Amino acid sequence: DLATLAFPAASAQLCAGAHLALGLPRAPVVRHRMELSASDLRRWKNSAVTGAVVAAFNVVCILVVFFDVCLAPFTCNVGIFLVFAGLAIKLAMPNIAVDTEEPKFFSQELVEKIAKVLNLAVTKSVDIVTWKCSSQTAKALVGLEVVRRASPWIGVSTIIFLVFNGTFLASWVVENKWELVERSVEPQIEKLMAKKEEWKAKIPKYTDLKDQKWD
Repeated sequence: DLATLAFPAASAQLCAGAHLALGLPRAPVVRHRMELSASDLRRWKNSAVTGAVVAAFNVVCILVVFFDVCLAPFTCNVGIFLVFAGLAIKLAMPNIAVDTEEPKFFSQELVEKIAKVLNLAVTKSVDIVTWKCSSQTAKALVGLEVVRRASPWIGVSTIIFLVFNGTFLASWVVENKWELVERSVEPQIEKLMAKKEEWKAKIPKYTDLKDQKWD
């Protein structure tokens, strides 16, 4: 199931604790390391994990937007519930947490990529603020102005929702339906490019007028 896929180490510990609680000999714990990089997550390499992430994000968005759930108190309540649930499991099965190897839920590659992305974001922000590249700063100003003007009609939460789901949807289409996209979309793109070149050819050029005699 999804829990076994997402948390293999915890599932193995639960099974071992259940054996001890029932007086059965403890079976050897076999650990399966599940290291999922950010690119694998986005490209649906493990559809169960990626689907769980997308579903959890959408559930949170629905709770916040449509049911007016305050995220901070809700998160605290969930955390408190999980802490007491863990205490109940520990009291019922005391040996569940006895283990010599610490489980790894995130790969080193994923952590390094997150750190690299954060470092790149901070560096770009500093370059924009200090006008290191005037064109990038101008683009940032235009983007901020557009967002400021559009924010009364389109909320930030709506933009985040559309961007997040659009990213995963586009990755799924590229991975699974790219041949269909090529057959359906590429001919239309070629027609548009041909139309663009046709309209561009109709625009007079300076070289066409340099020998023109004006009265």
